Amino acid sequence: MKKDNMQKFAKAVDDGVHLKNTSDWIGPEESLELLELGRALAGQDYSKAHKAAVLAKVQSRTQLKQEAKPMKIQTGWKRPAMIVASLLVAGALSVSFVKPSYAQDLLGRVLQSINLGNIIAHEMDAAQIPDFPKEWEGKLFDKEGNVITSDSEKVSEIYNAAGEQIVNFDGDKLITKSEQEQRDKEAAERIVAVKSREELDKYAMFKVKLPEYLPEGFAFDRGEFYKSEEGVNGKYLDLFFSSEHEGQDLKMHFRYSDKETAYEMSFSGKVEPVKINGVDAVMMDDRNLDWEADGVLYNIVTHGLDRAEVLKIAESLR
Repeated sequence: MKKDNMQKFAKAVDDGVHLKNTSDWIGPEESLELLELGRALAGQDYSKAHKAAVLAKVQSRTQLKQEAKPMKIQTGWKRPAMIVASLLVAGALSVSFVKPSYAQDLLGRVLQSINLGNIIAHEMDAAQIPDFPKEWEGKLFDKEGNVITSDSEKVSEIYNAAGEQIVNFDGDKLITKSEQEQRDKEAAERIVAVKSREELDKYAMFKVKLPEYLPEGFAFDRGEFYKSEEGVNGKYLDLFFSSEHEGQDLKMHFRYSDKETAYEMSFSGKVEPVKINGVDAVMMDDRNLDWEADGVLYNIVTHGLDRAEVLKIAESLR
């Protein structure tokens, strides 16, 4: 990014970082996309020795399995497609606001970007790991009650001063296991689960395509929409598939394609351009796929399946 463009970006984000709702944003769209990277990262100063282990655990609820549910719920349906962001430590981290100083550092870690229009994927330099939040210093403890410091050994679990396990974060606020369970309960009340293709088409704002090919042992289980006070949000659909084989998993996430649902993601693993039925797509670590076709943003997330199987599933959507 050229110096003058970076300065414009920094000013635009600085003007908007305190907005209560990003729907009030009046700056350039490209700045909004990075603006939405992360409240969780704003003004942060991290330690180094244990940062990967700590962040990996704290972010475990928001890892980029591309599930997007936390984003939809947090935004109250006004911008459910909060940019699926951009910070991979031991997976990925979904964040919402970032200060200009961090944005500049973030851009410096991008090895390559693949732009599909309403989907942008970045391959990040995994060697350059973001630091640990200064706001959390003295607030994180290991299982034995020892304060986690820059000299701490890697930890497997994180706790607060009261001995409650920390499993997530929201901005600078650390979320305990009990608080997350309550959030999950409230989120579950917003789910509309459907089993038939007819119901999928009833709620969705787009033609729902299901895979004609599934690996042995897989079967369609259900689709999930989310509702607010205004009713079911037909722009977003999550599809879940059951498997008879342990260690194998398949999920799909569909979005009606527009500026609201556009998303940006980053990954510390391999990111490469591929084709799905002649359409440009991006594949990450040979197991996740994203592309846009016929006005729909498609995302497939798998575990335990090889590259050929993942591509075959995607190409069989009808």
